[in-house]
Amino acid sequence: MIKSVDQITSIRDLFLKARAANLNVVEIMNDYLRSEPLLNFIGLEFVELGDGFVKARFPYKREILRRGGMVHGGVIMTVIDTVLGTAVMTVNDGIDQYTAELKVHFLEPLINGPFTVEGRVIRAGRHLAVAEAHVYDVNNKLCALGVGTWFMVKK
Repeated sequence: MIKSVDQITSIRDLFLKARAANLNVVEIMNDYLRSEPLLNFIGLEFVELGDGFVKARFPYKREILRRGGMVHGGVIMTVIDTVLGTAVMTVNDGIDQYTAELKVHFLEPLINGPFTVEGRVIRAGRHLAVAEAHVYDVNNKLCALGVGTWFMVKK
């Protein structure tokens, strides 16, 4: 049984233990997010997790904005990296995964929050996984698109 996130060696370890114990995986993963200072500061929160899929959201707040009142590009990349890395983690039978490449297309300024991020694994091979994310504003307008490759570490 999981008693605290301090007992967990990785987000993958947390996910597997929560799922094996038939616990609320989304709630437990959100506890983990809150333990990460940067993600907690952004306000990122998982909404749904499944095999190869993650849906998350984050608020529009002054602390993550750049001049002009739009969400800073670095925040958007961080959120996409986290969501896609987590989606890859759900299909990785190894011990960890690392971002090998991440590309983001900024299509519209993120000014109407809260924002929704949907990440999906497109292909998972033996050592590499490719995933894509879509970032939507409160009006369901596509504002950013991310595509990345993750290296999956095996035992």
